[in-house]
Amino acid sequence: MTAWIRVYPGSALPRRLTADDVEYLDGAMRHAYGVFDDDPVTGLDLARTMAASVFNLRGLDADTLLRPFHASQGADRAEVLQTMGALAAAIDRIAVDGA
Repeated sequence: MTAWIRVYPGSALPRRLTADDVEYLDGAMRHAYGVFDDDPVTGLDLARTMAASVFNLRGLDADTLLRPFHASQGADRAEVLQTMGALAAAIDRIAVDGA
């Protein structure tokens, strides 16, 4: 996520997200993937919570943005991993294009 911003400083960020926000979200996703190893659902919940905190702070509708990225009841590890990947991609898009 942050590599793109280093290549195109300023232009990569929408009005509402700062470079610090993007850096935080990048670290949050790395941390969530670390938690995922022990508890996939908790890792996904952590990623959603950390992303929501930044989105809400910047006036974005975190509930709407993050609604698709949750683990369904009884989801297996592969399904949760796929959802984490989709969440990471969505965060990248928001960081580059805005919400």
